[in-house]
Amino acid sequence: MMTSAVKIDSSLKTRIRSALIFAPLVLLVIYIGGPAFAVMMAAGAGVGAWEWTRMVTTGQHPPRRLAHVAAALTGIGTASAGVFASPFPAFCFLISLCVLVLAYDVAKKGPKPGLMFFGLVYVGFSMILMIWLRNAHGNAQGLYHMLTLLFIVWASDCFAYFTGRTLGGPKLAPKISPKKTWSGFFGSSVGAGVVAALVACPALLDKFGVHTLGQWGYAGYFALGFVLAMFGQAGDLFISIYKRRFGIKDTGTLIPGHGGILDRIDALLLVALLFGVLAGIVGA
Repeated sequence: MMTSAVKIDSSLKTRIRSALIFAPLVLLVIYIGGPAFAVMMAAGAGVGAWEWTRMVTTGQHPPRRLAHVAAALTGIGTASAGVFASPFPAFCFLISLCVLVLAYDVAKKGPKPGLMFFGLVYVGFSMILMIWLRNAHGNAQGLYHMLTLLFIVWASDCFAYFTGRTLGGPKLAPKISPKKTWSGFFGSSVGAGVVAALVACPALLDKFGVHTLGQWGYAGYFALGFVLAMFGQAGDLFISIYKRRFGIKDTGTLIPGHGGILDRIDALLLVALLFGVLAGIVGA
């Protein structure tokens, strides 16, 4: 059972060491794409599902092996995106597998089946959309979309941190995340908007033979980054709400100094979900 007594070494030295180990491996797999990327995302979805299930059943007595069943089926459902040209069939398959997890939980009289089901679908579908963005649009185009997504999230986090530290001011959500400020919130959007506009530079697009979503230009991508950064902050707060609700500091201990998978990709999940849906609407 996950409890708040688990201590995470959050020293800067440990965080940097973990980043230097994990980041190059993750970026390499993103660059390679294809089955390797699909497997990595499926594994991430499985771990995320495991962490979510453990979190929402903290302090209770969940059915034996519930978290393992949730992780396995969510991972399988996510991996199916690697064999479909569209994310919709993979989403339907994921839903069917999550229904099995729900049925298992209900049959065993487990706790919070609805909340658990929602989390598995949320994590799994976001990962499915990232697989679709990276693998279904050609190697260069897919890599461009995935890097654009990551740059927006990274810029949002960095500008939120530095703007908030520099300007300070009123807290954004003091009861949920005491360190977040309104200045950081708007700073993150402006910074992410500028970074998104830069990746829409025509010279860059021509050099690598890629295009933006919907063939948008500087203004469109600035607006895209600006808005998605807001949702990235919301995605961060969304996971924080549940960590507060269930009295835990981190969703897991997988990454030393950082916590679990969900602690690291909380903003990315919601941004990827919206970016992927938008790509399906305006054309990727």
